[in-house]
Amino acid sequence: MNDKFNLIKQSFKIVDSMSNFDEDTIRNAVKPIAEYYKAAALTIEVPLKTGSRQLFYLYGDSSACIGCDQIVTYEGDPSAGGKTIITWICNKDHIWRDEDIDDINYISRSACTLSEKLRLGAMASSYYYMDTITGVSNTNGLIRFVSKLIRRGVFDNYGCAFLNIIGFNYVNKKVGFKTGTKVLKHYAAKLREVFCNDEIVSRPGGDNFVIIFRKENIDKLKKVVDGLTVKTRVNSVTIRFDLSARAGIYMVNSYDRAFDKVMAYLSNCINYAKTYSRKKIEYYTKDIENKVIEHKEFCQKFRKALEKNEFYVVYQPKVYTKNNTLYGAEALVRWYNDGKTIYPGEFVEIFEKEHLISDLDFYVLEQTCKTIRGWLDSGLNPVTISVNFSNDHLGDDELVEHIIAIVDKYGIDHHLIEIEMTETVDVYEISKLLEYVDGLHKNGFTVAIDDFGIGYSSLLMLQSISVDVLKIDKAFIAEVTGDPEKRENVILRHIINMSEELGVEIVAEGVETNEQRNNLTGMNCHRIQGYFYDKPLSSDAFLERLSVKTY
Repeated sequence: MNDKFNLIKQSFKIVDSMSNFDEDTIRNAVKPIAEYYKAAALTIEVPLKTGSRQLFYLYGDSSACIGCDQIVTYEGDPSAGGKTIITWICNKDHIWRDEDIDDINYISRSACTLSEKLRLGAMASSYYYMDTITGVSNTNGLIRFVSKLIRRGVFDNYGCAFLNIIGFNYVNKKVGFKTGTKVLKHYAAKLREVFCNDEIVSRPGGDNFVIIFRKENIDKLKKVVDGLTVKTRVNSVTIRFDLSARAGIYMVNSYDRAFDKVMAYLSNCINYAKTYSRKKIEYYTKDIENKVIEHKEFCQKFRKALEKNEFYVVYQPKVYTKNNTLYGAEALVRWYNDGKTIYPGEFVEIFEKEHLISDLDFYVLEQTCKTIRGWLDSGLNPVTISVNFSNDHLGDDELVEHIIAIVDKYGIDHHLIEIEMTETVDVYEISKLLEYVDGLHKNGFTVAIDDFGIGYSSLLMLQSISVDVLKIDKAFIAEVTGDPEKRENVILRHIINMSEELGVEIVAEGVETNEQRNNLTGMNCHRIQGYFYDKPLSSDAFLERLSVKTY
């Protein structure tokens, strides 16, 4: 008994002398006792002030098999600030005698006298390692967890995933930031329910989560990516959100020892998923890392390219088919870099993701106004030129003022500039778009909605916003045939008729064949843009077209 007593005394003395809660110190103090009684694992579950509970493995870990092992659980006195629960799991090669179990209960009972100190220490520890908004681990907790896996030599049994909730900004806009935070908290709780104690869910910030999961549980992660349902109540009404995610995944190798490198892999992987592939899941490869680096370098060239006027504007004619006459044009941007021309499909989406597109839009508007000024000074009568503006501008409360300032700088009549905005599904953005359209109309500009018909909000936008022009997306036009019963033709015919009744002008984009032209004119669509009439023209070539407007 003396040996056992000395072990217990020594351990309790170490714990009692701690000035700060330190899990490693406690584990070292408990280790001799646990080994003496041949325990496989020893845990303490401490109640926190928030109502949740913090579980610590004081000896062993969750890999201990408990299916056929002896388990002794001791529950402390709830009146001592909350019920502390101590659990002993016996080594499967050993059996505790009644005398051993009496000792274990005595040790546990004595340990619970320190529960308040452990509880306060655990609270302080949890705030350092836990995200206070969602209750899952923060970056500190994540690093601590992974460091333990690396020390134990089991990190290569795990996969790492960086999750980003798709469209979470819509939640905040729909229910407000405060309730949106509750939704995020519920989502994090559901994530934690999916994974085991030897896995971790952490939140580095925003609507992002990092999960360290056992490789055999990859299917659990895939289900999470497909979507979790979260419900919340707003003004006595239950609102349901089906939240899917994108994930960058890295499967750990035996030679991985630096977690910061793993996080860099995950960051590149999720950026690739969001910006390039748009797949819900992307597994890390070296090729992905190289593409992300190229993407970043591409964006870094942008500022210098603007300064050096590497971007230039071409103008694609719009033709009125009843008399085959030029009546307008769309300003389109090209980038001449390193001896080759780069087309919008290669950079516009990237610049939108990096929020560089706004500056490019203003650049195109200014170049267009400068060109129109040159046409006017040459004695020509210009047509209205439409200029694209990304939805990235919808956070700019002074957008209309910025447009006016550029146009007035060159003394251009406002009716010669048409602003093209892209169709949106976001209710908040529709509200902002309505505000901008009203402002532009009051100042003499016309407004077009680009790519109309490919989004889910088409009719909502048409109902909410009084635009002047709808540009039918070329994906629709490509399906146009002479069959009046074909579904695409029926839809397009009704869009054209409805727009005519509303007094909205229809323009068909991407018209390339005489058959498409004839089918469209047969539907009473007489404004056409596309290669059938003309490719995008340089400013000099378009100047010649202005002098002879008939095709």
